[in-house]
Amino acid sequence: MLKPKKILILTCSHGSGHKMVAQTLKESFEARGHLVCVEDLFDKTNPTLNRMIEKSYLLSYSIGSSFYERVYYDVEEYAHNKFMYNLWHLTSKALLKMIEQFKPDCIINTYGYTISAILKKENYPHIKLFTVVTDFCIPKPWIHQDIDRYYVACENVEETLIKEEIPQEKILKTGIPVRDAFYARENRNRIFSKYNLDSHKKILIIFAGTYGVLKNIKEICQQADKMDNLQTVVICGKNLHLQQELEQENLTNTRIFGFVPDIHEFYSVGDLMVTKPGGITLSEVVTKKIPVILYNPTPGQEGENAQWFKSQGAAVVAHNFNELVLAIDALKENDIKRFSIKNNLGRIYNGHATNLITQDVLTQLNIPDAIPYLTESI
Repeated sequence: MLKPKKILILTCSHGSGHKMVAQTLKESFEARGHLVCVEDLFDKTNPTLNRMIEKSYLLSYSIGSSFYERVYYDVEEYAHNKFMYNLWHLTSKALLKMIEQFKPDCIINTYGYTISAILKKENYPHIKLFTVVTDFCIPKPWIHQDIDRYYVACENVEETLIKEEIPQEKILKTGIPVRDAFYARENRNRIFSKYNLDSHKKILIIFAGTYGVLKNIKEICQQADKMDNLQTVVICGKNLHLQQELEQENLTNTRIFGFVPDIHEFYSVGDLMVTKPGGITLSEVVTKKIPVILYNPTPGQEGENAQWFKSQGAAVVAHNFNELVLAIDALKENDIKRFSIKNNLGRIYNGHATNLITQDVLTQLNIPDAIPYLTESI
C-alpha cells in the first residue's frame, strides 16, 4: 500500500475565494487518503498585521476604486524588484517553520505567495511547488520560474505566463476549483418550491456581497422589482444590516436572502445574474453556465476578469447604474443573447477543475492511477 502524501496548501484571508479553493482541494485530497494541512501564511507571520491588511482590502471597495487600482498596478510594476522580495522575506520564517513541522511532499499556492518560490531552490528543492491561479488573469507577483506547475482557468492566463517565459509544459488549463455541489444536476421544480419562487417568471439572481460591495443595491432592486416578467432573488450573504434594509422596502417581486448554504441551487434556476467579477464566482458561473452581467468591476483583477469575459462573449459588463438597469431589462427579454452567452461559457469550461488538479498533482508526486472520486453529472 502506498504511503499517503503530505500536502501543504497555502491560502489567504484577503477575500474569501482563496480559502474556498483551498478547502475544496483539501477535501479532494483527503477523500483519496492523503494528509493535508491548510495554512494562511500572512496570518501565521503576523495575525495583527494580517487583520489590518484584510480590513484595508475591504475598505478599498468603499473608499473608491482608484485607490485599489493604484495599489494593484504599483505592485504589478514592482512585483519582482529587490524591495518587494525583501518584503516577502518577512514571511520566510513562518513558511520554513511550516515546512519543517509538516514535512510536505508538495506545496500548493492558492494565493500569489512568491516567497514559496524564492525559497525553493536553496531550502527545499525536492518539494514540488504548484500554483492554482484563482482569477481569469494573473498578477505578476504570482509568476516565478521555480514553480513546477500552474493550474489556470483560461488561455488568457496561459498566454501571459508564456510571455513571462514560463514553459508551456508547466501550464495546465483546468479551471478554478469550486465546490462539488456545483457539478450536480438539480431538480428545478424542487428548488422553485423550496424558495417559494415563481417558475413562470424569469429569475434574476443578484449577489449583493457579504460586505455590501455591490453599489446602489437598493436602487437596483427597486428598478428590477418593477420589470415585467421578472422575479429577483437578492443574496446578502452574512450582511444582516443589508438584508434588513432591503426587507423594509416591501418589494413585491423580489425575494431577499441572507447567508444561503446551498447557494448552487440558485444558479440552477436563474435565467440571469448580476455580480462582481471575482474569480471564484466567475468559475461557478462557468460551471453552471448562467448568463451574467458583471457590474462596476473594480480595476485590478476584477477589471481584467470582466474585460476577458466580455471579449469572449461570455458576459455583459455594466459600468454604472443606468447601464445595469438597461442590461437587465434587455437580457431578460433576449433569449438568443442568453443562449449565446451560455454557449460561450461552455467554451470556457475545462471540466471538473478540482478533479483535474488533484489527479495531476498526484501524478506529479508519482501516485499511479489517480482515480476521480466524483463523476461529473452536468
